[in-house]
Amino acid sequence: DDLGYAPCTPAACMEILDHYGIDCKGKKAVVIGRSLVVGKPAAMMLMKKNATVTICHTKTVDTAAVCREADIIISAAGVLKSLTKDYVREGQVVIDVSMNWDAEKVTAKGVGGMSGDAVYAEVEPIVDAITPVPGGVGSVTTSVLVGHVVGAAMRKYA
Repeated sequence: DDLGYAPCTPAACMEILDHYGIDCKGKKAVVIGRSLVVGKPAAMMLMKKNATVTICHTKTVDTAAVCREADIIISAAGVLKSLTKDYVREGQVVIDVSMNWDAEKVTAKGVGGMSGDAVYAEVEPIVDAITPVPGGVGSVTTSVLVGHVVGAAMRKYA
């Protein structure tokens, strides 16, 4: 049975973990965000890789404490500067999925402004790895989408 294609952005998160040899088996993972497009599918994909997954959302009590216990954090809250140094510790991998507009990052020429959930400058020195925004998950998402399109075309005309 063909169940179709997984949503591109959470699939991109898994591609990044695979590419860098990050084994999810037995790891604690936290997904911040419970959307049907990113949060829930990312949690399902992490569980398929044998991670123990917690989903945090707007009603989660003390999300920072929950995140500090994780080995892997996927932040898909869509809230600028919501993932601070208080959420992380050494040894973690952070995948920042969100795309937010940060007026403080816009240059005099009107360039820049894209930012994730993480306060990158304060989180990056603490964790083992973090994806940047822009230049991280979005780029891989595009590649996953192209792969889906090519795969669908090949199936149709094979």
